[in-house]
This record gives sequence, structure tokens and C-alpha cells, in this order.
Amino acid sequence: MSTVALQAQCLCRAQTFTTTVATASLPLKGSCCHCTSCRHFSGALRSSDAVWPGDPVLKRYQHSPRVNVLFCGTCGSGMFFEEWDDTEAKERGGVEEASYLVFTGVLSVVEGGALEGRLPVVLEDHVFVGDTLDGGAACWLRGINGTGQPQAKVWLGRRNQSEEVKAGTQWPAVGSLMEHGANLKGEKGDVPLRCHCRGVDLVLRAGDAQREFEEMQKNGEELPRFVDPRTHKLLGELDACDSCRIWGASELFNWTFAWLKHISFAGAPDKGFPANTAQLKAAVEAADDSSRDPRLGTLAVYTSSPHVQRYFCGRCSASVFYTIDDRPDKVDIAVGLLDSPDGARAESVISWSCGRETSWRDDMIGTWRVRMLHAVEKEAEQWRIERGYPTIWYRLAQEQVQQVGGDAP
Repeated sequence: MSTVALQAQCLCRAQTFTTTVATASLPLKGSCCHCTSCRHFSGALRSSDAVWPGDPVLKRYQHSPRVNVLFCGTCGSGMFFEEWDDTEAKERGGVEEASYLVFTGVLSVVEGGALEGRLPVVLEDHVFVGDTLDGGAACWLRGINGTGQPQAKVWLGRRNQSEEVKAGTQWPAVGSLMEHGANLKGEKGDVPLRCHCRGVDLVLRAGDAQREFEEMQKNGEELPRFVDPRTHKLLGELDACDSCRIWGASELFNWTFAWLKHISFAGAPDKGFPANTAQLKAAVEAADDSSRDPRLGTLAVYTSSPHVQRYFCGRCSASVFYTIDDRPDKVDIAVGLLDSPDGARAESVISWSCGRETSWRDDMIGTWRVRMLHAVEKEAEQWRIERGYPTIWYRLAQEQVQQVGGDAP
């Protein structure tokens, strides 16, 4: 009998789990969850998982009364759901048992595995999309399994227990969403930035940022590359890189970008948050707990390469920030942690970069995930056109370069 070895491994490789399944049993059946809880424990706009045979031993966080998140305490990579269901146990008169779901972002096929043309995982549906208010990432992911594979169903709540969004339609209707040009410049515009357990409780002062960028533009100053010059919103990206996929437990992680000066502790808009990435790292790594600012809460850091830091919640595993030493004023922010009143995509804050190639897409090329990449890029462009988004300013710059020669900004 032909078999395939599947592996779940965290970013720092301290945690590796392998299981062998019959090739004929593939693909594993998976699902994407867009609920508020999953966004806030992962940092992505969704989680995605598939059944895993085995009993992994990892650090645990109670995600809900009957569900634990299992993650690596060193790098913060979420790896498994541990679910408890005593229904069958009660029927048998025995004790309840745990079942496990592996996050598909950490899943790989061990080299030499004979897939025989099969996919390791097919994601059958999207659940709890209603929690997003604006549809979240589901608008780009109906065809997540690629051409020739079944379209994923979309449920506003639980599978088979809530309204199903009809194939070929968006929820909510695109025409009901805010206009692309709407922003927070006329309001205070503070957006909470929180993990699931609230151990990380910060604020993105998006309104202040938009007003500052507008003033810079009026004064003829050059805007940061991550700012939309038409709306002064922050760039939003889909990231296909292997490291973010593993760390955030979800293919196609979602980032936005900000200056550190526009981030504050909750309740203290102008007091004490580190001014640059070196100060942030030093504050989080403070060896003496008595000298560590208690407002940093459960924020932890993993240095994934010599000049790169990944910040996460040490209690619930949520991805929070990505920083690089040569960008001392800037952080990448995990979009799933934003509590924007207009919805999970936070379009009053973020201008999404649909209409150009996905960042780090080469990491998916040549792998079984390439189907997902091509499907998402196609759907994201269709959504951009239907949504009425203008061509992303990055693509306009690239087209100008192609016409005159040289490098894109």
C-alpha cells in the first residue's frame, strides 16, 4: 500500500510531528475558520486546519471551553487544535477523548512522499464568516483549492447550522461596503490591536497617521512606501512566504504596516511605547521582570534570523509584529488583531494591494500550494474590480518603470 509521510513543524524547528497516511486516503478534509477568536489567536484573517492522527504534546492555551490551541512556546507557531467532545463518550458510557486538528500552515509532505497526483489537503468550507462583518478573507478564497477542485462553501456561522452564502456571490454585498476613499481622518481613529487573551493590548492610532500623511503630502514631502497616496491608508498585503505561513499557521498571512510612533499602549496614547525596533526588542527581552514595563503584557519575541524579530503573545500564541533592524521606525502588524469597527479587513485603515502579484509568491511556486496561489490572485483581482478599488499604486509604479526602464520604487 502506498503511503505518504506528513509533517507538522514550527518555525524554529524545535517541534516536529510526523504521521504516515495511506495515499488513497488523501486529501485530508480541512476547513477555514474566520471567527473573531481564530483571528485574534493567530493574527491572520483566518485559521485553517485538517484532521491529524496522533497526540502532540505542546504548550496549551484554552481557546474556548472545549478547544485548546497547541503551540511552540519558543517561536510562537500555532500548530494544532485540541478538541474535546464528550457526546460519543457519554453514549459509550466511557470517558471523553481529545481529537486533534493540524493547522495547514505548518503542514508539509516529507520529501519522498508519493502523492500520486493527489492534494494533501482540500479545504471544504469557510465557517463563521459572519463574525468578520465585512467578509474578511473569504472574498478571495472561494477557489482556495485551485482550478479543477471543488469550490469551498461559505457559512456565516457553523457548518450546516447557519446561512450558506450562494456560490458566485459575496457576503456582504459589495455595494453595501464603505467606499474605497473613506478613511478616519475626520475622526479620532484609534483602532484596538489585541490578541485573543488580551495579554497584548495596544492601539493603532490610524486616524493620527492618516492626518499626518495628508499633511506630509500637502507639504511636498515623500510618503512612506506603505501609504496609499490617494487615501493615506496603510498598505495591506497577502504574504505567501514560508516563514509567515508556518509562524502564523495560515497560508497567505495578512500584514499591514505602520510607524512605531503610531502605536500606543491601550489607554495611554502618548506615553511610553518604544520609539524604535531596538527599544522594542530591549523592552520585551528585559531580563529583570521588575524592570519590564507591565503594559507589554505577554508580548514575547523570537529572533528568526540575525536581523529579524517576530513578536507574539507568549500565552495564546497570536502573531503580533514583524520587525527588521534596518527599518527601525516601522513594524509589520498582523491584521487579524485589529478590531476595526468596519470589519476584519479594516478598510477604513487599510488599502489592500489587490491587482499585483502576491508577496513572496515564489515560495509557493513548484509546491502543491501553487493552486491556491493562482486561485487567490485571480479572485483578489476580480474582487478589486467589483469592489471599485483603483489599481494599486505599487502596480502603477511598476507599469511606469516598464515603460521608461529602471527600478520600481
